[in-house]
Amino acid sequence: MNLEIVQISGCKKNLVAEVPPETIEEEVGRLARKYAQQAKVPGFRPGKVPLAIIRQRYGAELREDVTQELISRTWKEAVLEHDIKPLTEPTVEKVESEPGSALKFVLSFEVMPVIEVADYKGVAVTLTPPAVEDSDVDAAMERYREEHAQFAPVETGEVRDGHYVTIQLDGEFEGGGKHIHEEDITLAVGASQTNRDFSENLLGAKVDEERRFDVAYPEDYRQKKLAGNTVHYQAKIKEIKEKQVPELSDDFARDMGAASLEELRCRIRDELVTNARRVAEEKAREGVLDQIVQRLSFDVPESLVQGELEDRARRIASNLAHQGIDVTKTSIDWKKVFEEERPFAEKSVRHRLVLDAIARQENLEITEDELDAEFRKIGEQGGKSAAAVRAQFEKDQRLQQFRLYLLQHKSLDFIYRNATISKG
Repeated sequence: MNLEIVQISGCKKNLVAEVPPETIEEEVGRLARKYAQQAKVPGFRPGKVPLAIIRQRYGAELREDVTQELISRTWKEAVLEHDIKPLTEPTVEKVESEPGSALKFVLSFEVMPVIEVADYKGVAVTLTPPAVEDSDVDAAMERYREEHAQFAPVETGEVRDGHYVTIQLDGEFEGGGKHIHEEDITLAVGASQTNRDFSENLLGAKVDEERRFDVAYPEDYRQKKLAGNTVHYQAKIKEIKEKQVPELSDDFARDMGAASLEELRCRIRDELVTNARRVAEEKAREGVLDQIVQRLSFDVPESLVQGELEDRARRIASNLAHQGIDVTKTSIDWKKVFEEERPFAEKSVRHRLVLDAIARQENLEITEDELDAEFRKIGEQGGKSAAAVRAQFEKDQRLQQFRLYLLQHKSLDFIYRNATISKG
């Protein structure tokens, strides 16, 4: 058997293999004998079918099975013999398999690129001090008010913009065949996220009143089952509530755990300054890493980029789910999403690979004590012990991935500590 490893790019290689005809013949014979033990051929007892007949009846299947088995076996042997560390299973690029001829095939696979990083110490970066204005504090105070708003029932009034309305909804698609029934749907009347037809047709309604109206949905509507359809709705008002935002006063401040409104403002300002410092430092850290990565030129494994894109798609889907949006009923063009996210995914992969290389060059590692400390932090947030958190990571087979994540952060900490930082 002839094997050759061909370097295609910095992270892509081909395994070019040729298996001689005699090996193919030997394997076909072995498999034919196995077939003969199970094959049912008219006129012959099980296990007594001549090999010549087996080869004649099952020739194509025998060679196909042998081809697949030899490709798999050759790959496993090559991985061990040549110390290959593939990122994923190989792709079969080309197969030549003709009776009486050698079996030839090419397997394409990706490996980690070899990266040697130089000049990663003393990188110049500017750390911009945080600036928190009175307007920032005012905006934060308003958010506090919004977060602690109460929703009071409107017993005798009519629906108006700004009200939160709970309805029982029945709908029939024009043309028949499809129906909608929902017992309790809450809508923010007049809000941007609420369909305008619903807001307009519910205005002026009272509790227990029914409204009938039609909604014609555009072809590109986010919910596929509604897109391009007209639906005849009947909505019954079950409850009307209005949002009541608390006044900014000492009483409100005490509810927030502060002695006075002024103390609450000071506390909020301190929180904003702390967050601004954190953001400024994160930006400076990323700036150090960006400069190091931009000096390097290396190929990025497509499999890692695809993995990053899939992670980003899962995060998008998760965020939509938290907003109550059924991803399967949206008209998201995932191909377009992947295209738009690709530059960011490639950048993320490049950053991770460089951090891995620096960690290797500096002999950085994550100790068991550091790992346990992280598990304790996670456990404190969820009311679990560090041991329980670790056990869950092991069960989910995420321990090694988590250790690598921590190592990359440790590598980033290292280059930032060794950077030349100036105040902006």
